[in-house]
Amino acid sequence: MFTSGFDMDLNTEDLHKEIARLKEEIEQLKKPAQANSYKLLLEYSPDIIVQVNRDYKVVIAHLPAYSVEQLDAFRGQDVFALTPPSVHHKIREALRKVFETGEVVVYESDGEIRGLHRHYINHVSAIKNEQGEITSAYFVCREATLQKLAAMQSIDSEQKLSALFEGSSQIISLFDRDSRFVWYNKAAYDKSIFLFGKFLCVGERFDSYLKEQYREGFNANFERVLKGEIVSYTREYTYQDKPFFLEIMLQPVYQKDELVGVSLIGNNHTERKEYEDQLEKANKELIQQNDQLNQYSYIISHNLRAPIVTLLGLITIFNQEKNNPAETEAIISHITKSANHLDTVIKDLNNVLTVTDRRSVMAEVYLDVEFDIVRFLLKNEIETAHAVIKSDFSQLPAIHSIKSYIHNILYNLLSNAIKYRKQNKAPVISVKSYKDASGMVCIEFTDDGIGVDLDKFRDKLFGFYKRFHSHVEGKGLGLHLIKKQIDALEGRIEVESIVGQGTTFKVLLPE
Repeated sequence: MFTSGFDMDLNTEDLHKEIARLKEEIEQLKKPAQANSYKLLLEYSPDIIVQVNRDYKVVIAHLPAYSVEQLDAFRGQDVFALTPPSVHHKIREALRKVFETGEVVVYESDGEIRGLHRHYINHVSAIKNEQGEITSAYFVCREATLQKLAAMQSIDSEQKLSALFEGSSQIISLFDRDSRFVWYNKAAYDKSIFLFGKFLCVGERFDSYLKEQYREGFNANFERVLKGEIVSYTREYTYQDKPFFLEIMLQPVYQKDELVGVSLIGNNHTERKEYEDQLEKANKELIQQNDQLNQYSYIISHNLRAPIVTLLGLITIFNQEKNNPAETEAIISHITKSANHLDTVIKDLNNVLTVTDRRSVMAEVYLDVEFDIVRFLLKNEIETAHAVIKSDFSQLPAIHSIKSYIHNILYNLLSNAIKYRKQNKAPVISVKSYKDASGMVCIEFTDDGIGVDLDKFRDKLFGFYKRFHSHVEGKGLGLHLIKKQIDALEGRIEVESIVGQGTTFKVLLPE
């Protein structure tokens, strides 16, 4: 039969005492094993572990890479004697709170260990006795130098990026996937009141700032970016009462391979646009100068030819009639008039060719005066054709334009009307000036000549060296020349014609 090892004569009280004694022996047997476990834990722990009593004396200490002898020397020393002065305040406050409340305190600290700067995260906890009284506290100090440096570098990088973006003259904004503002820099905020009439606000949709005509386009571009595209375009605004051209780039923003939003970068394109406009203007001026050089040669063949032919004819008559004083005087008068006109034409041509801005040679041109000169130059042609010329400049006597151009237009249109007359019939040619319904200056030529088939020749009518009637002498330069000059004056020429009935030309010029 199983029997116990206890004395059966013990009473209940003695039994309880015996049980307590046995428990105490068991606990005493456990302590060496626990102490050995704690010793191993401390020996291999990478953390600094220090136990401090309520008098701030070190009870036990563990510092990695320190020998047992060195650690034993710390026992009983004041904790403040072993730590840098820079952390004394934090240690004192942590111990005060732990001893008073029993709460765990966590704080960060910096210091030098063996000549190297270290950063630590410190946990301070209370140690209680069997009665629940706080008798001491222990520190667990884990080094976090590398993590701190990485965090500081990250913060430094963020600060540098933030400073870069904030100080940038570019407009920079971030949106979520619903096009709501998440962040914007100072340039975007400052210019928003001028561009949109109100300041930007985080959480508002960007399209709420746009005019109605721009919203659909922006939302379409935004959807393209949400699909991974990068979209660029230019938008014109008004900034400080001046045109402001904003070159906008929208691009996706990713976080861990997930598209989380959209960035907007806006560059002031105004200066570049102004440069491009200046370049375009310079190109136009070069083209204009080239056209003027071409027109110079055309005008020489037309405007100078008439007075020269007249002069040659008058000189021939003069040689024939030099013994007749009355005829000689009249011929000399005509020669002088033709020579003066020739001189005027040459001066006008020089003025046109020596300026870069055609507006500087624009002046009041009196149409009746200029048309009288044209009629004088074409006197022989008019008399030969028995042409009837009707002119009415009463509605618009003068226009502001380039005199030599207007002269050439009048000359060529009248010359053509005479050339392309019906055979064996005196032509009737009407010329008038007025303003049309749109306010444009209009010089209108109408004749009853042979006309031209516009269905066949409309697109070629003003071409270079284009002629449409072989029985009439000419080189096909006149209409091409006046079309070039009308274009240079920023006008246009219209034509209506019926074969066998006549033609009407309308020269339309800006006022």
